[in-house]
Amino acid sequence: MSRASGKKGHALRNLGIILVVVAAVFAWRFHQLGADNAVASIRSVQERDGVPVETVAVTRGDLDGWITLAGTVEGVVQYSVVSNNALRVVGIPVREGDSVKRGDVILRLANEAPNPMYHSVSRSRANYDNALREAKRLRNLFAAGAVSRASLDAAETQLKVAEVDLQDAEGSVSLVAGEAGVVTSILVREGETVPTNEPLVWVGRTDSVKISFEAGSAQALALAAGQPATWTSPDGALTLTGAISRLDLMADPQTHLLAGEALFANPGGRLVPGLMVSIRARTAHAADVLLAPTGALVRAGDADGVWVVGQADGALRARLCPVIVGLRTTDRVEVRSGLSEGDRVVLHGQSLLAEGVKVNDVMADGGK
Repeated sequence: MSRASGKKGHALRNLGIILVVVAAVFAWRFHQLGADNAVASIRSVQERDGVPVETVAVTRGDLDGWITLAGTVEGVVQYSVVSNNALRVVGIPVREGDSVKRGDVILRLANEAPNPMYHSVSRSRANYDNALREAKRLRNLFAAGAVSRASLDAAETQLKVAEVDLQDAEGSVSLVAGEAGVVTSILVREGETVPTNEPLVWVGRTDSVKISFEAGSAQALALAAGQPATWTSPDGALTLTGAISRLDLMADPQTHLLAGEALFANPGGRLVPGLMVSIRARTAHAADVLLAPTGALVRAGDADGVWVVGQADGALRARLCPVIVGLRTTDRVEVRSGLSEGDRVVLHGQSLLAEGVKVNDVMADGGK
């Protein structure tokens, strides 16, 4: 290739680069002009029609504050039946779901002594019968003046000891209900030898239940005995009402959680002992107060404020109004001063507002 041809190709490449740069400059300029025109167009529309906002009317009503707690369902009466002796089960006269009264036999155990360390029922009964015969003999002799009062007293004492021993022996083989309730769980079978001091049968009352919970610091400070509580079934079809019945006097030093209980009536037995559930406790209540949406609050200097929309100079305009608020929830707030019922406050669009600016209320045709 000749030197002239090379110079010509180089010039053409340079010309192409220049044309690309010029085209890019023109494209950038046109984009800027379009953006300026768009901004100018938005501003002119807002000046003509007003800044678009969405408002909500201030209303009057009641406001409740709630917190959610997780807990475990327990029967109001709930206890286990245990045995002090490792004896064989010879009878289970109840079934799960049966109602029992105080003193009803729930388990029958074999009355033989499992080892020489224990007294069997038959041995204890024999001791009692012997002590009773001896006491009767000495009573007759004492009445005839043949024995002293001390001898009779010693026999009566032996009889009482034997009676207690027999009751203990019989109690070890006939395990009874300590309180009225429903047999909720039987953990042994006939023929098995029961472990000592471990639950064999659970008895509880399920017409009323308690929900045991633990509350963190912020929750605990808001809780108090007597506050209403609710539980709602997962499908939302049933809501039960109860109340906070107990709070510990101190938090756990390790977990820093405060334990408490809530009592609930339980018609139909939907709250089953052992379940993990969530309940809501009402920690605050404000009756017949002015209410505004929490999302309408902005800062007005060092105080809370809201943008209020109203007629001024023949147009709808916004003004920033300081307010004093009370109870707050996630969606509504109690307004104690600064607003009146029916005032329309800006819920969306606050960032575009300035004092006295003309606004276009997009909810003006019937928004609540």
